[in-house]
Amino acid sequence: MKRLGCILISALAALMPSLLSAQTIEELADVMWNKSSCRNFTEERRAAMNEMQKYVDTFTHTLFNEYLNTTAGTDKERAIEQWGLMQFYNMALDKLLEEIPATKVKKGQVVMWQLYNMGYVVKTHKQCFGIDLYHKHAEKLAPMIDFMLITHNHGDHYAKALVETLERDGKAVYSNFRDNGHKVQTGDEMQIGNISIKVTTVDHNTKLTNFVNTYEVNCYEKQGKDFVILFTGDAHNYTQLTASGKVDLFVPHLAVGLNMLKAVEKIAPTEVLMSHILELGHSITLWRWSYEYGLNECEKLNREGVYLPVWGEKIAFKRK
Repeated sequence: MKRLGCILISALAALMPSLLSAQTIEELADVMWNKSSCRNFTEERRAAMNEMQKYVDTFTHTLFNEYLNTTAGTDKERAIEQWGLMQFYNMALDKLLEEIPATKVKKGQVVMWQLYNMGYVVKTHKQCFGIDLYHKHAEKLAPMIDFMLITHNHGDHYAKALVETLERDGKAVYSNFRDNGHKVQTGDEMQIGNISIKVTTVDHNTKLTNFVNTYEVNCYEKQGKDFVILFTGDAHNYTQLTASGKVDLFVPHLAVGLNMLKAVEKIAPTEVLMSHILELGHSITLWRWSYEYGLNECEKLNREGVYLPVWGEKIAFKRK
């Protein structure tokens, strides 16, 4: 039966050649990663995003979940990975694996990569951490990460294999649900090298109350440079969001019901990275927010410094 499933997947893919053009996927990724950026938005980038969206809209959540549960290295996994969207998905991880160790960060600067969904890797000149990292093969990032933050206990915000690998290696994984010695909630503060972190626990929605940790991360507090990032995960109530002072970068969920206008007005960040689009675990017609949706949400804020990154994108910051 397993062999038959693999044959069926391959046969379906053969009927849809547009999904199998590695050159096309590579060209689209090149436009989004190298020929433009979320800060340098061009019509070529918009066209590439529109084309990539076609791949998204033909890849079902059932096939994605099947992929996640398929044993690594099998014919079945390789067959699913031939789909164009999965090529982009895995190219994004490969890009992080190559660029993170190769990127030299100067003092006072911060470099970030979006992996998928709301997952980011953040690198300073001395440390590197992850937040809400979710990918089938995310454990490959473990050697590069000093510690990890998880905003809440939903499967699209952490990869179990990565968490287990980090904890096995003696690296801290902070969350509000794992009893691993690093369980944190409102009022907790951590100092990890030059990085200081303040935690506030807020509501995901009216039913999941006190469910999401937000993290106010100051990447250079000990050096007086104060580059502050506010990660809010799936927080939906802007009145619960807090910051100690100036926020350089705000990273919210763009479609969880958060009043973004009021949230941005309250936080007053220098820049915003709108996140949580193209969630493949959701149905194509339900809760899988598109590039177009994300761009429209950015435009609604009608201010400078609001961006929509894509999987694999690298973004550099420095205190202004």
